[in-house]
Amino acid sequence: MNSKTKNPWLQIPTSDYEGHMSAPTVMQLQLLDEIFENVLDELTPRSICILGSTAGNGFQHLIDRNIDRVVGIDINQEYLFECRNWFVQDVQNLHLICADLDQLELVNPMFDLIHAALIFEYVDVDALLLKIYNWLEPGGILSVVLQLHGNDSPAVSDSPYQSVKLLLPIIKLVDPDIFIEKALQCGLLLSGQSRVTLPTGKSFSQVYFKKVKPA
Repeated sequence: MNSKTKNPWLQIPTSDYEGHMSAPTVMQLQLLDEIFENVLDELTPRSICILGSTAGNGFQHLIDRNIDRVVGIDINQEYLFECRNWFVQDVQNLHLICADLDQLELVNPMFDLIHAALIFEYVDVDALLLKIYNWLEPGGILSVVLQLHGNDSPAVSDSPYQSVKLLLPIIKLVDPDIFIEKALQCGLLLSGQSRVTLPTGKSFSQVYFKKVKPA
């Protein structure tokens, strides 16, 4: 996408995004919240970067944790404004960055954990994986959630929130096997994989990768 102003994500209000994602026909907001909490409980990171942080879904699980740095990145400034309003007082060391991940370069970033849920469907997969490898501490973890292809399910689920349908022309589902191969080529090692299916019938793959420490 050549121009940031043309990105459909900039045309979806926070209320529409959250209403759509939590709708009974979608139920993805609740799933992503649960996954994020489980990731934090399992990995107990000291520094974390959330790619596609939106308005802070799941950020309540960061409260009262011993984390030195939390960085949230999203292309939509309205989402980050809402996130800041909700969490800046309660989440320690929170930094929010408005940026297109395809264009973003971070200076000397090192994270124990990078969490990317339903992000790779909208970005240059190869380029972002290379960036993530460089952003991770040795021994750091990349946690990914990918939406799986479904025989009958549209890539963007139906809901009353019409603005979300603007994503239909740009969403590109990523095959987990192909994604894993690309991650391995970048130097990341597969450390875990699971699948979850919602009552709506839509399925997702959660995958962990580890940046190996130098010998």
